[in-house]
Formats: sequence, C-alpha cells, structure tokens
Amino acid sequence: MRTPPWEAEFPGRLEHELSCLEAAGIRYDINDAARRLGVLQLHVTRVGDLSVDLTVTFPDLYPFVRPSVRLTADPLEPMGHHQHPFSGDLCLIGRSTALWHTDDTLAWLLTTQLPKTLRAGHVTVTSTEEVEALAAVEEAQAEPWTDYYSCFDEGSMILVDSSWTLSTATSNQGTLGLRLSRLDLASIDAAQPTGLLHGAVFTVSDGSDRVLCSLSGQNPDRFPRPVTGRWVRLDAPVRGNTPEAFLTELKRSAPRLLDGAWQPAPVDGWQLQIFGLTFPEERVHRGVGDGWVFLVRLRQTGARPQQPRRGRGQRVLPSPPGRTTTHLIRAGYAGQADMAARVPELNGLRNRHVAVFGVGALGSTVTEHLARAGIGQLTVVDRDHLEPGNLVRHAARLDMVGWDKAFTASQIALSVAPDVIVNVIQYAIGAPRTDPQSGHRNEIDEWTDVIDKVDLVVDCTAEKGLQQALAWLARRRGKPYLAVSATNGGWGGRVARLFSESGTACWYCLEYGLSDESIPPLSADSDEAGVQPVGCADPTFAGSGFDLAEVALHAVRVAVATLQRRRPGGYPDSGYDVHVLTLRTPDGTPVSPTWTGLALPVHPLCRGDH
Repeated sequence: MRTPPWEAEFPGRLEHELSCLEAAGIRYDINDAARRLGVLQLHVTRVGDLSVDLTVTFPDLYPFVRPSVRLTADPLEPMGHHQHPFSGDLCLIGRSTALWHTDDTLAWLLTTQLPKTLRAGHVTVTSTEEVEALAAVEEAQAEPWTDYYSCFDEGSMILVDSSWTLSTATSNQGTLGLRLSRLDLASIDAAQPTGLLHGAVFTVSDGSDRVLCSLSGQNPDRFPRPVTGRWVRLDAPVRGNTPEAFLTELKRSAPRLLDGAWQPAPVDGWQLQIFGLTFPEERVHRGVGDGWVFLVRLRQTGARPQQPRRGRGQRVLPSPPGRTTTHLIRAGYAGQADMAARVPELNGLRNRHVAVFGVGALGSTVTEHLARAGIGQLTVVDRDHLEPGNLVRHAARLDMVGWDKAFTASQIALSVAPDVIVNVIQYAIGAPRTDPQSGHRNEIDEWTDVIDKVDLVVDCTAEKGLQQALAWLARRRGKPYLAVSATNGGWGGRVARLFSESGTACWYCLEYGLSDESIPPLSADSDEAGVQPVGCADPTFAGSGFDLAEVALHAVRVAVATLQRRRPGGYPDSGYDVHVLTLRTPDGTPVSPTWTGLALPVHPLCRGDH
C-alpha cells in the first residue's frame, strides 16, 4: 500500500501554503513531473521585488521539517556563506530542527529569511566588529568546506591535530610521517563498513625533513604500520566533489609531488601513495584556519602473490593486476585539545593517576569512563580472567573472553583514549607468601608503592575484607579512597568516599554507620546464594548490566569531582561522601534511579586515629 503524500495527511495545509505564497507576491510554478511521483516541488522566480531562480522541494515529513530551498541560477556573484557549494541549497535558518516550527511556512522563509541569507552570504568580514554586527543575522557557526564533500571513503579516517599551524613563510609542501592501524583492500570492490584505512599523521615536516608539528593525544602503538606521505598547501578548497578532482588539482598545483611517491603498502603485491592536502577553510565562526583532506592511491605491482583457497578465513583480493584506484579520506581532529574540547570541566585530569582494584562488572565500566574523561594514567588490578557470561554486564567484547580481566580493562581504556597510560597488575590481593624463601616482598610494601604513585584509589572488588585492607592502605599513605558496591540483583548501590585528612571519617566510621543504619540499608534480592555459573569456582551475584552501570557511572562522577577539588572551573563536587542508589523497592518493584547524598561524620564509637 502506497503511503499518501503529506498534503493528504494534513488536509488544507497545501492550500494554506500556496495562499501565503500568493499573498506575499511570490511567483512560482509547480513541477508536474515531480508531482506525479508524489513530491511537491516548486520553481520560484520572484519574491516581492527580487528576481530569483529557486527550486523548492517539500520533504515527505513536511510540515515537521523544513523545505529545501536551492539557488539554481544565482544572477549575483557566488555566495561565500550559507550556500552548499555543490547542491546550491541555501541555509535560511540554523541546522537545528528545533528552529523550524510546524506552523512556519515557505512564504515566511522566502520573505523573512531569504533576504538575510543573501545579504550575509556575500559579506566578507575582516574584523571582530564586523563579526559581531552579523550576530543578529546569522548563527555563530562555522561552515567548513570539508563538511560539504560527499566523496570521502566511508569508514576511513586519518587523524590530525587542530592545533597545527603551518606558516606559509616556512613551507608550502613537505613530508608526512603516518602510521596505519588498518588497511583493508577488500573494500576497494565491495564497500566495507570499516572503510579502506584508518591511520594518523604523527609528524609534518618541511621539504628539508625538519619537523614542523606533531600529533598530540594519540599513542603510536595503536597504529603499528608506519608509512610515509607528502603534503601540499592549496590556495583554496577544491571545487570538485570526486577523488579525481582532487588528483587533478594536485597535479596542477604540485606536479612534482607525485614523482617517486609510490611505496610498498603493508599488503603484499600493492603500492601506496598518501597525499595530505591542506587549504584555508572556516574552522570557527568567520575564522579561517587550515583544513585537511587526504588523497590515497593504490596500485598493484606486476607480480601478484598466490591467493589462498576460499573458506580458510582469508580474503581473496578481487582487483585485477595493475589496477590503480584513488580515494579521498576524511581528516579527523584528534589532538589533546580536540579530545578534551567537549568536556572543559575535566581539564587537568590528564595529570592525574587513578588505581582501580577489581575490574569486573563495576570496575570495567569505571575504567572505561575514567579513560573517556581524560585521565592521564590508570593502574588496573585483578587476578581473574574474563568468561563469556561476564559480558552481560562487563564493558568487554566477545573477542576478549579468555583474557585476564586486568589486561582486558587496559585494552578497553586504550580503545577509547589511546594516549592514556595503563599499568596492568594481575595479582590476587591478600594471598599469603607460601614460600618465604621466594624473595617476594611484603605485600604491604608492594601495594604501598602502587598507592604512593596514584591520586585516588577506586575499590570495585565488592569484597569487604579487601575493602577494609585497601581503605587502610590508602589512609596510611594519605590518598582518598572510593568504595563502589552494588546489592544482589542490582537493586541498589553505594559509592562511599573516605579522605585521609585529619578529622575525617574512616572505614570503621562507615561500618558503624551501616550497622546502626544512620546510613540507610539498600534494597537487595533475598536470594543470598546468588548464581553459580557453569565453569566458575565461586558463586556470583545476580544483576543486569544496565542497573550496575548506574552505580559505576556515578562512581566516576565522584572520582572526577574528587580529583578536581579546589580547581577553579573543574567538575563540581556534591559535598557528600556517601551516595546511596535505589533502583527497586524492598519487594523488588523497579523505581526511577534515585541517588541520595549523605554526610559521613566521624562515628562516636570509632576509636580510630582521626
């Protein structure tokens, strides 16, 4: 059954639109060919006293979203802003869908917004005052040329750093030091969602191989395949939307750059060229900087390696011998400042170090989001290995099962924050030294060395004996300590913070508070036995990943606030040291997640040294 057009769904709306156009003195014709296909498209030739040549297309979801207004033949000079350089679509209002209301009309767009757009689109600003004068006409939003290209290899990206500044007085071309994490030639003939390649530019050098700038915020070890490339500065963005248009411009602007640029690809039987093209484009509102795209060429050499038989898990390269292909690769801005730009409250975390003890259901998520927040260094401690059944509430992937949980947590952290330093300790805390002659150090000394190097101890072991020991170790070394736990069934959770300053509550104060219920008890599944998964030596608690994630994520909030204490503009602290989560009532009925913050005073029964 064919869905009727929008005007049939909203009787009278089309008549209203057309009457508003006529009342505003807008001259138009309806495209009959498009109409027969169920699309309402108008050709507009006059708006009041202004002669125009516009194509207006109403979307199928009109009036929920705006119509497209395309400048098909502008009699004036080409616009520098507010017009798509390839399609001709005009940006009459900001991109947010919230700026279009269902009672707005095309007549309003053309009579009110079109004159503003045409006026602002032809303005070239040279001062801050001129930018401010446009504030009432246009949004403070950049229009980078690289956002308009649609010929990029989907799924591919080469990372760069937005802080790079290449002076025109220094050099207009040179060499690139790149590293690749992936090169998938199967995508040449069959589009792969992962794309052709993924890599990063780690150095940009001039023609004399003098390094001009380098990439910050990325770990070279995550990109194991080094390759070289060349770069050139163009005077303006390429006015074509195909990889071949970029190659043509490269040959015109720097023909010698292509000479001898072929190098062995990290795949037998292939050669590779990578060219970085940089050109001026708008990177902030009315502010120009260096934009980047990458041209990648691949060709087969004369001798083709013998192909394995199908069905053995190896891909057969489908391209015929001698073929050369050209691809345009999008640049991704991934320097330290780029990675931190969306979370200004978290500045400064790069210089902090956190130890996470226990990286199972809670600790793996804590580790992942501490890395995402920009922590500079993590130490992860766990003795266990990852089972397939752990994945229902662990941050890991299926291909990680069988790994040690500590190593798994390190790879999770590195996958989301490649520049983080992760120390892995695969150790059973509290195990006796059964062979005193082995030369192993006192475990207190071992953990003291670890804790001395960190700024915060996060305890996700869910083992009371270990919590007590780690809280004691942290306090004696003057480090804040966070205990993260959840109840059986995932019915609730608790995040408790202990400081080491004189006069603050200790582990025993927390236990006394739990005992006399000045800290309220948590709802829990009454099945104390938990579950005994096949293959596991110990029973484990029940609980879903989405419930336990609530606990882990709040623990990260408290951890970040603790590390940002006293830093102006840092992530704010709630002022509470005990945080209690309720996810279900005592009879097991789910409720909206509710966190309750509590003070943790020194308990009158505690005899500890405060």
